[in-house]
Amino acid sequence: MRYILVLLTIPLSFCCVQQSVQQSFIDELKSGKHLYPFDGFSYDNISVELRNDTIYVRAKCSELEGEDIYVFVNEEGRLILRSYCLEALPGSVKLNAIELALSNETIKRNASGIVTVRRILPQTSAKFYIPKELFSVTWHGGRIVSALVDLDEGKVVRVYVG
Repeated sequence: MRYILVLLTIPLSFCCVQQSVQQSFIDELKSGKHLYPFDGFSYDNISVELRNDTIYVRAKCSELEGEDIYVFVNEEGRLILRSYCLEALPGSVKLNAIELALSNETIKRNASGIVTVRRILPQTSAKFYIPKELFSVTWHGGRIVSALVDLDEGKVVRVYVG
Protein backbone atom coordinates (compact mmCIF):
# COMPACT_ATOMS: atom_id res chain seq x y z
CA MET A 1 0.00 0.00 0.00
CA ARG A 2 2.88 2.31 0.72
CA TYR A 3 4.11 2.07 -2.91
CA ILE A 4 0.74 3.06 -4.31
CA LEU A 5 0.71 6.20 -2.19
CA VAL A 6 4.15 7.21 -3.47
CA LEU A 7 3.10 6.71 -7.09
CA LEU A 8 0.03 8.91 -6.60
CA THR A 9 2.06 11.65 -4.92
CA ILE A 10 4.50 12.11 -7.80
CA PRO A 11 1.93 13.11 -10.47
CA LEU A 12 0.17 15.46 -8.04
CA SER A 13 3.39 17.26 -7.15
CA PHE A 14 4.29 17.49 -10.87
CA CYS A 15 0.88 19.03 -11.51
CA CYS A 16 1.45 21.67 -8.82
CA VAL A 17 4.88 22.50 -10.25
CA GLN A 18 3.31 22.81 -13.76
CA GLN A 19 0.65 25.22 -12.42
CA SER A 20 3.32 27.26 -10.65
CA VAL A 21 5.38 27.50 -13.86
CA GLN A 22 2.27 28.48 -15.88
CA GLN A 23 1.39 31.19 -13.33
CA SER A 24 4.96 32.49 -13.47
CA PHE A 25 4.71 32.75 -17.27
CA ILE A 26 1.33 34.49 -17.01
CA ASP A 27 2.74 37.03 -14.55
CA GLU A 28 5.71 37.72 -16.85
CA LEU A 29 3.43 38.18 -19.86
CA LYS A 30 1.10 40.53 -17.97
CA SER A 31 4.13 42.70 -17.18
CA GLY A 32 4.99 42.87 -20.89
CA LYS A 33 7.96 40.52 -20.78
CA HIS A 34 8.33 38.36 -23.94
CA LEU A 35 6.15 40.79 -25.92
CA TYR A 36 7.21 43.00 -28.82
CA PRO A 37 5.33 46.29 -29.06
CA PHE A 38 6.07 48.54 -32.03
CA ASP A 39 9.37 50.38 -31.56
CA GLY A 40 9.07 53.42 -29.28
CA PHE A 41 5.73 52.35 -27.79
CA SER A 42 4.60 50.22 -24.88
CA TYR A 43 1.41 48.33 -24.16
CA ASP A 44 -1.02 49.87 -21.69
CA ASN A 45 -3.58 47.07 -21.85
CA ILE A 46 -2.46 43.42 -21.71
CA SER A 47 -4.86 40.54 -21.15
CA VAL A 48 -3.67 36.97 -20.69
CA GLU A 49 -5.81 33.85 -20.94
CA LEU A 50 -4.78 30.27 -20.24
CA ARG A 51 -6.62 27.55 -22.18
CA ASN A 52 -5.30 24.03 -21.60
CA ASP A 53 -1.52 24.37 -22.14
CA THR A 54 -1.80 27.42 -24.39
CA ILE A 55 -1.44 31.03 -23.25
CA TYR A 56 -3.20 33.69 -25.33
CA VAL A 57 -2.13 37.32 -24.99
CA ARG A 58 -3.96 40.36 -26.37
CA ALA A 59 -2.07 43.63 -26.09
CA LYS A 60 -3.02 47.20 -26.97
CA CYS A 61 -1.41 50.59 -26.89
CA SER A 62 -3.83 53.53 -26.69
CA GLU A 63 -1.60 55.52 -29.04
CA LEU A 64 -1.71 52.90 -31.82
CA GLU A 65 -4.39 51.55 -34.10
CA GLY A 66 -5.03 47.81 -33.85
CA GLU A 67 -4.15 45.07 -31.42
CA ASP A 68 -1.33 42.56 -31.07
CA ILE A 69 -2.09 38.92 -30.36
CA TYR A 70 0.43 36.33 -29.19
CA VAL A 71 0.05 32.59 -28.63
CA PHE A 72 2.54 30.87 -26.30
CA VAL A 73 3.01 27.32 -25.05
CA ASN A 74 5.02 25.88 -22.19
CA GLU A 75 7.44 23.30 -23.56
CA GLU A 76 9.50 21.59 -20.89
CA GLY A 77 9.48 24.66 -18.66
CA ARG A 78 10.29 27.11 -21.47
CA LEU A 79 7.86 29.70 -22.80
CA ILE A 80 7.68 29.32 -26.59
CA LEU A 81 6.04 31.83 -28.94
CA ARG A 82 3.95 29.69 -31.33
CA SER A 83 2.22 32.39 -33.38
CA TYR A 84 1.37 36.05 -33.40
CA CYS A 85 -0.61 38.71 -35.24
CA LEU A 86 0.88 42.19 -34.77
CA GLU A 87 -1.49 44.91 -35.98
CA ALA A 88 -0.87 47.62 -33.35
CA LEU A 89 0.86 50.13 -35.63
CA PRO A 90 0.95 53.89 -36.20
CA GLY A 91 -1.35 54.95 -39.04
CA SER A 92 1.57 56.50 -40.91
CA VAL A 93 3.46 53.19 -40.92
CA LYS A 94 0.41 51.37 -42.28
CA LEU A 95 0.01 53.95 -45.06
CA ASN A 96 3.71 53.78 -45.96
CA ALA A 97 3.56 49.98 -46.13
CA ILE A 98 0.45 50.09 -48.35
CA GLU A 99 1.97 52.70 -50.68
CA LEU A 100 5.17 50.68 -50.98
CA ALA A 101 3.24 47.48 -51.70
CA LEU A 102 1.22 49.25 -54.41
CA SER A 103 4.46 50.36 -56.10
CA ASN A 104 4.77 46.73 -57.24
CA GLU A 105 2.93 46.22 -60.56
CA THR A 106 1.67 42.72 -59.70
CA ILE A 107 0.20 43.97 -56.44
CA LYS A 108 -1.23 47.10 -58.05
CA ARG A 109 -3.03 45.06 -60.77
CA ASN A 110 -4.50 42.50 -58.35
CA ALA A 111 -5.16 44.35 -55.07
CA SER A 112 -8.80 44.76 -54.08
CA GLY A 113 -10.94 44.39 -50.98
CA ILE A 114 -10.09 44.98 -47.35
CA VAL A 115 -6.41 45.57 -46.62
CA THR A 116 -4.52 44.52 -43.49
CA VAL A 117 -1.02 45.52 -42.45
CA ARG A 118 0.84 43.30 -40.00
CA ARG A 119 4.30 43.51 -38.52
CA ILE A 120 6.57 40.50 -39.01
CA LEU A 121 9.23 39.82 -36.37
CA PRO A 122 12.87 39.25 -37.41
CA GLN A 123 12.85 35.58 -36.35
CA THR A 124 10.00 34.98 -38.81
CA SER A 125 11.21 37.20 -41.66
CA ALA A 126 14.53 35.33 -41.64
CA LYS A 127 12.67 32.40 -43.19
CA PHE A 128 11.67 34.52 -46.22
CA TYR A 129 14.27 37.26 -46.51
CA ILE A 130 16.67 38.41 -43.78
CA PRO A 131 16.19 38.69 -40.00
CA LYS A 132 14.67 42.14 -39.67
CA GLU A 133 11.29 43.68 -39.04
CA LEU A 134 9.11 43.54 -42.15
CA PHE A 135 5.46 44.27 -42.89
CA SER A 136 2.91 42.05 -44.56
CA VAL A 137 0.34 44.00 -46.58
CA THR A 138 -2.57 41.81 -47.63
CA TRP A 139 -5.73 42.48 -49.60
CA HIS A 140 -8.69 40.21 -48.87
CA GLY A 141 -10.92 40.47 -51.93
CA GLY A 142 -11.84 38.11 -54.75
CA ARG A 143 -8.39 36.62 -54.21
CA ILE A 144 -5.71 37.02 -51.58
CA VAL A 145 -2.94 39.38 -52.66
CA SER A 146 -0.02 40.01 -50.34
CA ALA A 147 3.28 41.86 -50.33
CA LEU A 148 6.09 41.47 -47.82
CA VAL A 149 7.69 44.91 -47.59
CA ASP A 150 10.93 46.24 -46.14
CA LEU A 151 10.21 49.86 -45.18
CA ASP A 152 13.86 50.56 -44.29
CA GLU A 153 15.04 49.61 -47.79
CA GLY A 154 11.90 50.87 -49.50
CA LYS A 155 11.23 47.67 -51.42
CA VAL A 156 8.82 44.79 -51.84
CA VAL A 157 10.74 41.61 -51.02
CA ARG A 158 8.06 39.01 -51.81
CA VAL A 159 4.70 38.91 -53.58
CA TYR A 160 1.88 36.40 -53.28
CA VAL A 161 -1.23 36.26 -55.47
CA GLY A 162 -3.68 33.46 -54.63
